[in-house]
Amino acid sequence: MSATQAGVGGAGESDGAAHFVPLARLHPVFIMRRHSRAMLARSFLFCLSTVVLALTGCRAGRHAAAAGAARPPVVRQAVRAADFGDPARGANPYLPLVPGTQWVREGFTDVGRRRVPHQVTTTVSNVYRVVDGIRTVAMFDYELDGGQVTQTSIDYVAEDRYGNLWDFGGYTEEYQGGRYVSATDPWLAGVNGARAGILVQAHPRQSSPPYAVAQPDSEAGDVGEIVAVGTHRCVPFRCFRDVLIVREGKRSAPDNEFKYYARSVGQIDNVPRGDSVHQDVERLVNMIRLTPRGLAELSADVLRMDHHAARTSPEIFGKVRPGRIG
Repeated sequence: MSATQAGVGGAGESDGAAHFVPLARLHPVFIMRRHSRAMLARSFLFCLSTVVLALTGCRAGRHAAAAGAARPPVVRQAVRAADFGDPARGANPYLPLVPGTQWVREGFTDVGRRRVPHQVTTTVSNVYRVVDGIRTVAMFDYELDGGQVTQTSIDYVAEDRYGNLWDFGGYTEEYQGGRYVSATDPWLAGVNGARAGILVQAHPRQSSPPYAVAQPDSEAGDVGEIVAVGTHRCVPFRCFRDVLIVREGKRSAPDNEFKYYARSVGQIDNVPRGDSVHQDVERLVNMIRLTPRGLAELSADVLRMDHHAARTSPEIFGKVRPGRIG
């Protein structure tokens, strides 16, 4: 199946120049499944499950609010270099990292007072960067709001030998009208006091305490909490039986969103919670594997963005070696 990926809008240009995203490269080529009677039936089940989940979520929210006053301590796991090797072996059961894997999620988001269509395309690249002594791989997110590119971002992640998926840093670029505006939220573990955290556990348990997802240098940090394991969830792509639900948010506002991960697939859904500002809804509509040519094109664009980070955020990305392909 042939597939290519959009560029990052001239990320390799000088800082003073406007970054323009060519219209022909606004989003990747992907195959949408045609609606059928079976799909309509699944859509009905999806709506029904959403209502059930909402009721369940309300009960869970009340329980969390009742226990929220105590705020249980957040567990932070130690990073051991000996536990890491190839960062993208596909070992995590709920978010298998394999270069070239691409997920497309669609839904809605709030932009000001407007509710607009929202699309996020996430791709595992072939760009690697050593962060805090650990070899990580870059995951690339490309966001469209109301049909226009609004944000591109890189997350530097790695799997440990147990299959846990760690978050070691990130970099985001904002766009308006197809043009680069600014860089936001740059951070790397080991720089300015920032620390890595676990993004997706390999063996989650509902009884586990909240855990640290990441701690950027300028923020209090992100936390995650296991809500449920082995649940059923339907999205436009298909229905899944073995689904992990994780509540994620800031340490000061932990009830931001529920993320749904299906075994052997990855993230299939995102449901906003009480602490959410933009109320992002993201449901999986497609999943493909890029061709070698498509992966090469995407990785070249990600590498340019990685290098651009050193110019826009020299106090962070200028302190470590840039990423490289392969």
